[in-house]
Formats: sequence, structure tokens, C-alpha cells
Amino acid sequence: MTSATKNIGILGTESAIRSRGLNTFIKEKNFPKSVTFHKINGSALVDLVESGLFLTDQKHCQKIIRQTLCDTISKHSIDTITLSSTHLLFLQPLLEGEFPTVTFIDPGHIVAKSILDIVKDNPSKNNSLTIYTSGSPEHFQKNLSKLNIKNKIHYLSI
Repeated sequence: MTSATKNIGILGTESAIRSRGLNTFIKEKNFPKSVTFHKINGSALVDLVESGLFLTDQKHCQKIIRQTLCDTISKHSIDTITLSSTHLLFLQPLLEGEFPTVTFIDPGHIVAKSILDIVKDNPSKNNSLTIYTSGSPEHFQKNLSKLNIKNKIHYLSI
């Protein structure tokens, strides 16, 4: 286990941290009783990525990062936080800069391995990537282009 304090933050969107699925996952993993998980609403941080502000206004992003995390980290002596949204990886350098004593963990490799296992079991010659947004496809495409991602963006109506 990475955490010396045994206080681990789970940073994700509000819907993710409130989900039954997250509670079930934590329960099924049978973590030691000495480990405490602190769910942190990172929706404001996700907004920084979706808006593209993380590319253009680092000072504003640092302010929102501090507002979102400072109190919870210090109140609970959190020394490890999982970045439980794909958006949050774009902010990892800023997060580490603001909180150099906190270890930020990207659980993406676990998800990627699970997907790889599924793909290996169900091989297809038609693998593709489709990107959806519930916001403006044009705005999202512009931001992704700055990251050299050229895939077509589709509108997702909810």
C-alpha cells in the first residue's frame, strides 16, 4: 500500500464518488480496517479540463485545485489520492506541484489491462476510437487539437 497515513483520497466526479458501484468496489476489495477512504468531489477539476482552461490559465487552475483539495488533505492527513476520472490525468502535473507530499495515482493501467483482457478474448479487426461530448463538439475538438488528438468528436445527447 502506498499510503503511510492510511488515509486515501478518491478524487472523481460527484456522480462517481456518490455511486453505489464505488462503495461496492471498496467493500469487495476487503481493504484493512485501518485504511480510510475519503471521497472528494473533483467535478470542478474535470470542468477545468473540459473547458480547456488547464491549457490556457494555470493560475486559475491552481486556485481551483487548492479550493477543492486543501482542506480535505490537511483535515484527514491524506497522503495518497487516486485520480478516478480520465480527465484528471491532464491535471496531474498541477496537482503534484500544489501538493508535492501527496502521491497521485493513475488507476488507468488497471482499466487498460481489463480492457485488453476483454479485447484478447473477443478479437475484432474493427477496433476504433469514438469520442463523445455532451458539450460543444467544436469547442472540444479545438481543445483536443491542442493535444494533437485529431479524432472526430460526436455529440452525445443525454
